[in-house]
Amino acid sequence: MGTRTSTSSLPKLALSLFTAALLVPHAAHAQSELQRCLSLPANTNAAVAEYCQGIRAAEQQQNQSAAFQHYLRSAQMGYSVAQAVVGAAYRMGWTVPVNLQQSVYWYQKAAAQGSNAAELDLGMMYANGMGVPKDLAKARQLIQAAANQGNPTAQKDLANLGSSGMKAVPGQDLWNQGVARYKAGDHAGAARLVLQSAQAGNPTATYEMGYLYENGDGVQKNMAEAARWYMKGAAIGECKSEAAVGALYEAGNQVPDNWITAAQWYQKSAAQSCKAGESRLGRAYEYGIGVPINLGEAVTWYDKAAAHGDGQAAFFAKYIRDNHGIDGSSYGDREKSMKAPYLGMPGPGMTFQVPASTVFRSTADRYGYIQAWANAVAANEQCLTAHAHVAPGTIFKCPAAGPPRR
Repeated sequence: MGTRTSTSSLPKLALSLFTAALLVPHAAHAQSELQRCLSLPANTNAAVAEYCQGIRAAEQQQNQSAAFQHYLRSAQMGYSVAQAVVGAAYRMGWTVPVNLQQSVYWYQKAAAQGSNAAELDLGMMYANGMGVPKDLAKARQLIQAAANQGNPTAQKDLANLGSSGMKAVPGQDLWNQGVARYKAGDHAGAARLVLQSAQAGNPTATYEMGYLYENGDGVQKNMAEAARWYMKGAAIGECKSEAAVGALYEAGNQVPDNWITAAQWYQKSAAQSCKAGESRLGRAYEYGIGVPINLGEAVTWYDKAAAHGDGQAAFFAKYIRDNHGIDGSSYGDREKSMKAPYLGMPGPGMTFQVPASTVFRSTADRYGYIQAWANAVAANEQCLTAHAHVAPGTIFKCPAAGPPRR
């Protein structure tokens, strides 16, 4: 049976939106895509394999021009994900000159195959008359199609699509200027523009300020400021901010360690089809983070996140399936070290599988539970060793090695 340690207990949620925008807007984050590609079988469809060569070129070799050529070949072979990527590249001028006609061409091909990312971007091009005649009916049709597939951005954009076009998003021009400044390499200048956008009420910029402060990107690293911006974003319903606030409560970072509250924020985020919230809610069900342990529910939410491009969530769902519902993984390195001396022993100490429906209220609650279990296993082993050579027929009783009672 495979083992793993969850690395998602850290509060960092995802790549910066800036970083994602430099790769492919609305596509999966690069690292998630790399994980997905590395897990594909050797006999993968040729078009998908070509696309994955592009992901490897971008992420492992840092060769963006080579990556684009792989994406283009994959698109020409008919892979809708690559077609959407190429459409975005031509729209954004990523490694190639901006070419709106080519962007529309590839978006149309991807949208015809049901790519919600392409449907959304193409719909926005029709809404703004970008590379195509302005056509609000066509824009609504495409954005609705993306929204029907659960694309949370499309759902929000659909609500903002009025009779005369898209409703203005507060601070959007400042946000766009910040993205351009970031692409030009001026991260400090970008951060100043994003701050102005966030102060104007832009939800995306509000989340981004939290990310920038958390990672010290363009600003001095300041976790208290990061938490403040994440809280502001969550208060206005920005789904990545909601997941980030949940992570703060899970880790006890700038706020009390409270797993019940963490799970509630993950649920709010996941309810908006936000993959950060979906993945973290899956992990909550796997480890009992404020909700009852339920591996079936964990797989369900991991699958939802994977469908939105989270390769790590896809890996976790596969892990649970491959082990037929037996989860021998550890919440973190500290828990792993508690279990290490007893893993592989016969009996209840073999996997430390926490019983279904168990709920933990904090990090200390879970670690205390695991440590008590490890102590019980150790006491049981010591007792059995001490009585290994007693006379036949001798009756003795050793302490139980099973999980603690809650």
